[in-house]
Amino acid sequence: MALSLFPDEMMKSSVSEMTLEGIASKLTHFHLQLHLIHWQTNSYAEHMAVGSLYDYIQGLKDDVIEKLMGYTGKKPRAFKPTPLQDNVPVTSIVNEIKSWATELGAFAKANGYSDIDNLSQDLSGNAAKTLYLLTLS
Repeated sequence: MALSLFPDEMMKSSVSEMTLEGIASKLTHFHLQLHLIHWQTNSYAEHMAVGSLYDYIQGLKDDVIEKLMGYTGKKPRAFKPTPLQDNVPVTSIVNEIKSWATELGAFAKANGYSDIDNLSQDLSGNAAKTLYLLTLS
């Protein structure tokens, strides 16, 4: 199994264990970690590819959480942010995002949240596109 960027308590293997706060925490971490990588890169192509993905995730985060709030009638409680890591290989985080998008989709399907499933597929597609764009640097 690949090394995860997240602490064990954030790595939920069961769809039934996903929470509003856990989803918000993951999306927030992805956004912030990508933003740091965006600043740290020495490659213009990588800078642009990562910048596009973190911009996308910023908007996606709000959309997913607000829709889940509508479905559940709950607002997220405070969550502890995952500390950012220096010098994370960009492909590691992008692959983590792509993998987690599949988990989000399974959670959405299990709960009948069709539009969240669609958003998870779009997230996976944006991660896959970013992986391709990173080959151009």
